[in-house]
Amino acid sequence: MKKIKKIKLFNLGYISRFFILFIIFLLLVSVSTKQSFYEKITPSKSYYEKEKTTELKRDIKVSKPIPTGFNWSVEKVDEHLTKISLPPDPRMSTAEELSEAMNSYRSAHGVSVLQKNDTICSIAAKRAEEQVANGGLDGHAGFEGHAQAQQEFSVMGEVLFGGVQPQYGVHIVEFGWDRSLTGHKEAIGDPSWQYGCGGVSGYYAVFVFGTK
Repeated sequence: MKKIKKIKLFNLGYISRFFILFIIFLLLVSVSTKQSFYEKITPSKSYYEKEKTTELKRDIKVSKPIPTGFNWSVEKVDEHLTKISLPPDPRMSTAEELSEAMNSYRSAHGVSVLQKNDTICSIAAKRAEEQVANGGLDGHAGFEGHAQAQQEFSVMGEVLFGGVQPQYGVHIVEFGWDRSLTGHKEAIGDPSWQYGCGGVSGYYAVFVFGTK
């Protein structure tokens, strides 16, 4: 009887120790598995967030507003003026955005980008303000005086836009001057220009070019 009792006590003790070790093993495996899973999903989450940001920026830069039923008309008014219908943007471009849009356009069309110049930027800003003061586009009437007053450039040119509604710089260049029927497209894509700068005031945009 005593012998049998000792054997039973021994087996229970052995089983208890084994059970405790087994539980500890399971806990260690569980912790290790959770850490590995976390390390795997973290890079994936960051990757998709970056992709989403990139896509959002891309949409903002090249988006083309197309309101239902809008008529994208282009009409030649005279030898200098083209009337183009565009849907308005939420805000007007800045001079910096206009300059960036112009260089992006030229680069996309295989033409050298334009260097900025203080003289040209000053003229562009003044010309934009002159359009506002004039209450409409002046048909380049005030440009010659600025061109003759400077001494840096042998050839200069300008293109005008706006006065009616706000437009992003990229839309002024791509949906405005690029669609012109009166020489604006040829002017902004002219490979002989070396310098250039945008000017914006109110809803008017001016871009001035120069070659030394």
